[in-house]
Amino acid sequence: MKNIRSTARLGVTMAALAVGAVGFAPVVSADGTATPVVNDCTSYHAVIEPSRLLIACGDGTVTVKDITWTSWGPDTAEGDGTEYRVVCSPSCAGGHEENKPTHITLRKVSEPGDYFGEVVISDLNGNPETWPMTAPH
Repeated sequence: MKNIRSTARLGVTMAALAVGAVGFAPVVSADGTATPVVNDCTSYHAVIEPSRLLIACGDGTVTVKDITWTSWGPDTAEGDGTEYRVVCSPSCAGGHEENKPTHITLRKVSEPGDYFGEVVISDLNGNPETWPMTAPH
């Protein structure tokens, strides 16, 4: 039984490596232009106009949900949603969640790949907070 498990694990590992080596294919519209995507770091897939976007991919403490996109263009994408943030006081485990309306802007399209490399979330007073976005796998 041990040999079967080892072989199965090796097969899964090799398949994961093959997918990782391929990466993702840019989305191309009917006129041949690439449409930028954003990384959904909960699944590491390239997505367009997600209704939910995890901003803090490393620790999961900042998410924008219920996003209504007002534009999705070749250079920027903009929308409005609700920011959910874990307030890590006294620690993230012992903290609490706060939410508030936010404006979200995706920008800095990276090439190759045509993905948004930066997200800006702004409160109702226009105070921005900038986060890097990782490339989709």
